[in-house]
Amino acid sequence: MSKNHYFLVSYRLGKQKKSTEVQTGAPVLTPEQARYHIESLHSSDLPNEITDIEVRPLGDAADQEPGQVRQT
Repeated sequence: MSKNHYFLVSYRLGKQKKSTEVQTGAPVLTPEQARYHIESLHSSDLPNEITDIEVRPLGDAADQEPGQVRQT
């Protein structure tokens, strides 16, 4: 059974600051991997409008409190 890891991905879409949580089985998420996820969320926008991507680990499924649900 693989462990789930959670990351907070912050970025700019045009002039707006945005962020999303990404769940993955890998212990590391690079900005390039995060870009792929962000581009899928904003498929109607131009890829060059997505800038300043930052990735922060949030922990994994074992770190969650009982009953806590993560939104992705």
